[in-house]
Amino acid sequence: MTMTQHRLIQTYKKYLILPGAFILLGSTCCNSVNAVEFGSIKYHNTFIDYSNINKASTEKLADFYFNKALNTKDKNEKSELLQKASGEYFVLTKLEPENLHPLVQLARVYDYENKNSYSKAYFFRALKIDKKNAATNYYFGDYYFARDEYKKALYFYNTAFENGYKENYDVLLKMAVMYEKLGDLLRANQYYKKAYLVKPENLELPDKIREIESLRYKNTGYYNFRRNKK
Repeated sequence: MTMTQHRLIQTYKKYLILPGAFILLGSTCCNSVNAVEFGSIKYHNTFIDYSNINKASTEKLADFYFNKALNTKDKNEKSELLQKASGEYFVLTKLEPENLHPLVQLARVYDYENKNSYSKAYFFRALKIDKKNAATNYYFGDYYFARDEYKKALYFYNTAFENGYKENYDVLLKMAVMYEKLGDLLRANQYYKKAYLVKPENLELPDKIREIESLRYKNTGYYNFRRNKK
């Protein structure tokens, strides 16, 4: 990749766009850059060839920025790192449009930035490629979990569970929490037990299991609701 192409990519990352978007750049921004359209940059009538970009190093850098963002407590640094990660992931979506990893990672970046419509757009794009992919469904479940939309979160966690994550501790624990919040203590207890079998070193789970078993399931709101519907 030439130095000119490298500079253009850096400019391009500053104007990250969603699929199908078209942005005209004003002359005050950069006279030499005329337009950004569907992931291409026009520079004196020449378009960047994404095939010259090293996929492995780009993905490694994107993951580095993303993971570092999750581990920092400084809000400004986190925001800057997420923006850098999104730029690298977006380039990866141009290199391999059917690759789920950068699509899901972009969805997660926008999730952390509370850009809900963008996040969901990338999640649905990934699901359109493979609606049963466990990782996509798991992180989409996290999206709804963070927004207290428990039924939607449970749907995606359950899809992840059924498609490869049956022994995934995080999925099992979150499904248990979702069922508990929805009042289905019987199923909540079942998933707490499954989670404990996967991670028996978690000494808090036995207490949670005993706590739930000490309750009378039929007195919970969930079972009263089910009974009243019959």
